[in-house]
Amino acid sequence: MQQCPRRSVLGGIGATMAAAVAGSTVAATDEHTDTSTDTATTSTTADATFDDLLAYLPSEIAQDSMVLMATNYDRLLEANQPNDPLPNVNVLDLDADDISKSVLVTSYSEEYTQPLTVLSGVEIEESTSSRETDAGLEYEYTELDDEDAVVGTDDDVLIVTNELETLDAAVDANAAEATRLLDDESTLEAGMSAFGDSHMRLVRTGDEQLMTPGETDAVPTYFTHAQTVIDADTMEQSIGFEFEDESDISDELIESLEAEFAYTATEEPSVDVDETFVSTTVERDLAAERAIREHDSPGFLRVDRDIDLDDDYLEIELGRGDPTPIEDLTFEVGDEEYDRDIWADGHGKLEEGDTIVMDIDDVEPNLSVRLRHDHELGGSSSGTTVLSNFWFNGEFDVDTGEFTVSYADDFPLDGDRLHLAAYDERPYYRPTEDAPEPKASAQPWTGETLSEGATATLEGVEPGDRILVGWDGIENSDSIRSLQAQPPGSVSFEYDYESETVEATIEFGERQQYAAANTAVAEEAAADTEDETDTDDTERSADEYELLVDGERATTQWAEEYDTVTSGTTIDIDGVDVGTEIEVVWAGTDARIGWTRVRPSVQLEYDDGTVEHVGGEALSASELTADVWTDGDRFEIELADEVDGEFAEGETFAVDADAVSDDGAADEDDREFGTVREVSLRYDTHRVGFALPDR
Repeated sequence: MQQCPRRSVLGGIGATMAAAVAGSTVAATDEHTDTSTDTATTSTTADATFDDLLAYLPSEIAQDSMVLMATNYDRLLEANQPNDPLPNVNVLDLDADDISKSVLVTSYSEEYTQPLTVLSGVEIEESTSSRETDAGLEYEYTELDDEDAVVGTDDDVLIVTNELETLDAAVDANAAEATRLLDDESTLEAGMSAFGDSHMRLVRTGDEQLMTPGETDAVPTYFTHAQTVIDADTMEQSIGFEFEDESDISDELIESLEAEFAYTATEEPSVDVDETFVSTTVERDLAAERAIREHDSPGFLRVDRDIDLDDDYLEIELGRGDPTPIEDLTFEVGDEEYDRDIWADGHGKLEEGDTIVMDIDDVEPNLSVRLRHDHELGGSSSGTTVLSNFWFNGEFDVDTGEFTVSYADDFPLDGDRLHLAAYDERPYYRPTEDAPEPKASAQPWTGETLSEGATATLEGVEPGDRILVGWDGIENSDSIRSLQAQPPGSVSFEYDYESETVEATIEFGERQQYAAANTAVAEEAAADTEDETDTDDTERSADEYELLVDGERATTQWAEEYDTVTSGTTIDIDGVDVGTEIEVVWAGTDARIGWTRVRPSVQLEYDDGTVEHVGGEALSASELTADVWTDGDRFEIELADEVDGEFAEGETFAVDADAVSDDGAADEDDREFGTVREVSLRYDTHRVGFALPDR
């Protein structure tokens, strides 16, 4: 079996092709009818020529950097590919299935533009006006004001562009009354004819950023890509580069091209060199590709968090996958290939539910493991990280800037490999040159083996800083725990819908964990623990706490009413509309102490198809919508259709097929409701209550 090539050699080409085909979409389609005829004229849609469309390209659309793409959809759709190619007709009210061929010009000189598109097989649906070119040729056109585009037709093709003058030039070019693009741009013409019988052709020119495979600094004159349908299960795929000099075609370039297409070739790919043009053409076995795509490679690695270091092996379970031969699989530990005689554990094939193993002596924190499946299309992989999260607790002294970290897990950790670092912004997952540097770092446990209760202090920490506990480093990918330098206190909010008032309350001590947004869950949790949990006697200056409303400093502040604050100190904020965002931060920073987006709250109960208001705000039924989730669908009920006036405590509404509004998306007789799983009450866009039938 062909091993997966490391797909770096043509990364630039892949990006080029993806950008070039941005004017096309890939989508499943219905069956298409072959509209080919037995005519010898160049206007047939079934042969490989594009002369009939290319003739409409005037030389005036030439740019320094551009892509020209021609596609014969009728022929490409004869191949049984996983997805059918379809043109993007986003500016036109057209059925894409009707388009037989297209030519698309894309420019990259200063910005991305599509100066001209030519389509065959379709007609303008909108009303048109007549226009005459400088050469006296008449055609019909329409302007799409909303899309900043104009569309013209001479009854043979549609021409889409941005300027009427370009339409004129296109019609004149077709009649040989204006210079054609390919007559004026020999590089484009050469690229379009490089693979002359192909059914999709793409040429890119003038791009200094166009990467070439292999070790060469030479920039190609053009890059060309083509696809040709052989039969329903076979396609040819070709790429080529034209260079200024034969010496630009290195051995490394040839080897890289061979490696790039090894994953698709039914035979070993070969590279042809014709003076300054280097190319390769391979056949794609579409039947084999479909079989590979339908095969679910083994993956979704799952490792038990409670690892017993006294075991001989660590077991890793596969959460998905069809039966796959072991010889097609590679297991990597820390980016190194692991011994198959160990990890395969006697399996001949692997599938969902099987386990692979690794020696327990090879297990360490933050260890990356990955299972790779190599196949004809390249490969796929699935990975996870072993022991990537350990329990550490943090305590921040805002007055001294000291952050104390204590170990709260039972897995022995080598202190020599542990780091602490403080960042004033979230570190990048994949660091770059402009990635934030830590403001403080240390290795406080050098020479120790950590056990539960071990502590260390990091100095120079400020409110809101993120503290990273790293294994073998201080980058985000090294993290085995992330903590926050939280200023003292937290804030709970209570919203009175009728008076449009929010009461904000500062809490210190153990109860501050319940100071959350105004939700029934937070309120219930606080009430349940009120007799069991005490607040402490912390007292802070009131001007250390700043209240923001929709991101702006509020006119109401604790410091206006108090010199200091303690647990339970409250302020009222008046005139607050539903949806307003309220935030409390440590003054002078963006370190959040409390946050909410205010909304009313309604407690609901569900009982055998009936939803009852059992507590909370009384709200106008006309403002409310119930979202109903069932086994098979999601529906909406406008409460104004079920409840007159206010939806208040004691009011009910029914959830059944008759109560659910029909949005016209499905015939009433064909809709399947299934068992109700959740009913959620919505005020505008805000969820204000919910009920679960099994609770």
